[in-house]
Amino acid sequence: MNQFSVVSNPRMASSAPTHFDRGVETGRAKELLAFRQFHVCGDNVLNTLQYVDDTSGGVFFTGQYGAKRMNDLRRHHPTIPMILEPRSITHHIATPDQPFVLPPGNLFHSGDLAGALDDQRADGSDLAITPTGQIASGDSASLKAALFAANALDREDTLLALPLAANWLSDEAATRQVIKAIDRSRHPVALTFIDRANPLGSLKRMRAYRRLISETTGAVLAYRVDLFGFDALAGGAIASAIGAYPAARRLTPVGRGGSSADPEDKSPHMLIGDILRFTRSKYMRRHWFAEAPPMRCFCMVCRGDDIDRLYGDESDRIIGHQHNVLEIGRLFSVVGHLPPAQTRAAWAKLVAGARDAYPQLTTHIGAPVRPTKDLDVWAEPVT
Repeated sequence: MNQFSVVSNPRMASSAPTHFDRGVETGRAKELLAFRQFHVCGDNVLNTLQYVDDTSGGVFFTGQYGAKRMNDLRRHHPTIPMILEPRSITHHIATPDQPFVLPPGNLFHSGDLAGALDDQRADGSDLAITPTGQIASGDSASLKAALFAANALDREDTLLALPLAANWLSDEAATRQVIKAIDRSRHPVALTFIDRANPLGSLKRMRAYRRLISETTGAVLAYRVDLFGFDALAGGAIASAIGAYPAARRLTPVGRGGSSADPEDKSPHMLIGDILRFTRSKYMRRHWFAEAPPMRCFCMVCRGDDIDRLYGDESDRIIGHQHNVLEIGRLFSVVGHLPPAQTRAAWAKLVAGARDAYPQLTTHIGAPVRPTKDLDVWAEPVT
């Protein structure tokens, strides 16, 4: 049975989740990241963790209460990897002298990077992430300082966080510098970009991001990313971590909130995997299905209800997040368990199927619906 009543991507329709026994490779970064789809969760983790696949999923916990929530939920979900995001990447700016936010010294250890990572593991995180601050565009000194300090650590439980301003992707020389830094990292790199809106919102940045992922020889986790996470897997990333809501799919600059085309609209963005697109429920209600029967979704959350039924109250937003976690997992079932060459081919077929599904939507509503810019870029060769 198709997932949606109006659009059908043949590649999605033929896919089925692959389940197998797997433990949590606690403390071994590369082994734990491989062949898993990660979700970035804030407050919504309390209502969505039950929809994360327990053998091929994982969760990054964010926010002030991340550690407490992680440990409260772990006993109920022991087979799901849980990793704590350091507050530094959302609350601090890196400098060459202080690329990290380090804990104060105490009787047991000095306030150093190793101690900060040990604290994360002691809090229950399956891996440790360097507490890097946000690195401004062109701040090569802070980038190098973070890289050199992390490389001095001989441990396999660590991710080097590189939260970079989006303009690192706007200049070819700067992008190449990032590639070189990742190539030199002895640890997998949690790579994410910072912007008030979509860091990958322009064609130039989209293409630069694809080039970066495909050219680096280092292990990259595409972190706090949108569906470019799947394109990153096809380009050679070891894993991706995608959020069910917009703020978890990007980093916003320290001290500045994110921007929205309609800040009063709180209806959830719903992922329609068959066309590889997040679209607000309200937008679909007003523009796509104003004069046509709504599309129905048959996931285990929606159960045949209209995809555009949700409004902006908290209960509706929770339902939207749950749906998105399931759809992200469904996409991963198509491309996530394959060797690199097969991943590229599977993603290309998925993209082609999504482009072919747009005419189905156009026919149903009687008005043209264009594919998104990122879908056009994914169909291109990496240049």
